[in-house]
Amino acid sequence: MNDVCKNSRLRMHANYERLADLTCDSHLRGRTPAGIGAREVALARLYSHAFRGQVIGAFHATRRALGAVQPVDRLAAAHLLRADELLADLANRAMDTVGHDVRALISTLHHYCTHVARTADALDTACACESSSGLPRIRDLFVRQMEAITAGNGLHLTRDTAAPEQGSFVVPNLGITIVPLVYGDHHSWNLAWLDGARSDVPYHLHREGVEIHLGYSPLHGYAVLGDAKAEVTEGYAMPIPPKTRHGYTNIGNQTHHLPFIFGSLTCGGWGVFLDVEPQPRALDELSTAPVQSQRFNGTVLLEREIEKAAGRYSSVRYPIIPAERTDRDGVGGLELSVTRVTGHGITLRAESFCAVSVVRGGGVLEMAGEKITIAAHDHFGIPAGLIATLTETGSDPLVLLDAVLRPTGRPQNLSPAVGGLRRIT
Repeated sequence: MNDVCKNSRLRMHANYERLADLTCDSHLRGRTPAGIGAREVALARLYSHAFRGQVIGAFHATRRALGAVQPVDRLAAAHLLRADELLADLANRAMDTVGHDVRALISTLHHYCTHVARTADALDTACACESSSGLPRIRDLFVRQMEAITAGNGLHLTRDTAAPEQGSFVVPNLGITIVPLVYGDHHSWNLAWLDGARSDVPYHLHREGVEIHLGYSPLHGYAVLGDAKAEVTEGYAMPIPPKTRHGYTNIGNQTHHLPFIFGSLTCGGWGVFLDVEPQPRALDELSTAPVQSQRFNGTVLLEREIEKAAGRYSSVRYPIIPAERTDRDGVGGLELSVTRVTGHGITLRAESFCAVSVVRGGGVLEMAGEKITIAAHDHFGIPAGLIATLTETGSDPLVLLDAVLRPTGRPQNLSPAVGGLRRIT
């Protein structure tokens, strides 16, 4: 481990510390892959995807917070500039694919590890030089976000129950707060945290991306797709092709937060925040249609699908929204699947990155030789090729939703590789 990582104030799990030692030793020996095994590569991929989620989380939000600081001390100003440059570089790393081989460790994770440690060091030095009352809190919030990753065993969970301070993103031309949850190479799972008076999602479209909006009870509002609106009073999942107006208008004062999945083979999973075009329209100008009508492109009643899966007596996974619902113009299509996991467990292998949301029950996730307890509202990713084993614990049925992004025109292989995940029997 190099000096900057060794002297970092960040708490580190033994797994993370060992990977930092391995990658620094590899660099000292000319970036040799010698001594790096499959488990180390798998853990490096998991840690790297966890850091990638901060591209519009702590990396972006900390830069915004630092921009409001007006340092008096010149040395503090220099270190704050250094921190800003490092954070920008960390965010730009999201443009690079997390590799499947040793490069995930000696290139991608090495970059994250050293730059995160250098950012924390720069903020520490600035705090020591500057008497600003707000700067230590900015530093501490950044460190807290990073330690949620570095102090973990590699299986990083996020939750959709709050918008973390200095860890979210406000879409400039929509004004809504986005909480990043899981970030793959080309798609992401996020939460629109709608804590305003009306809990609306302003109407907009994406030219280079596809989405699935998810609604959970309690809710009462209008889902909008194209030139149609549908009154919804129960959970739904709405597939949204590119260049299609969409949004949500709340009815009453019931707060309604909205999870969504975004994907694009052309601008990446973070592109939702770059590829947003407002599409204002008066609600009464839209025609009314049932939410399960053809005009809503195969929208499903989500909570009914979850309940149906919960009633299964064996572990099973199957798609509820096929990729062709959103697959257009080379952007790819999002496929949404539901999984019932029993006490006998299920083992899954992803053909491409898979973003997972735990929607009911609890259990244990095992991947890359590590285990972690999971519960409703948890989210995690399964990188391509890794094996994930899930087992139900407790009396409430364990039910998951997951999303993969399929390339345009890729045939659907439903047996045995349902939805891009293969059950190992």
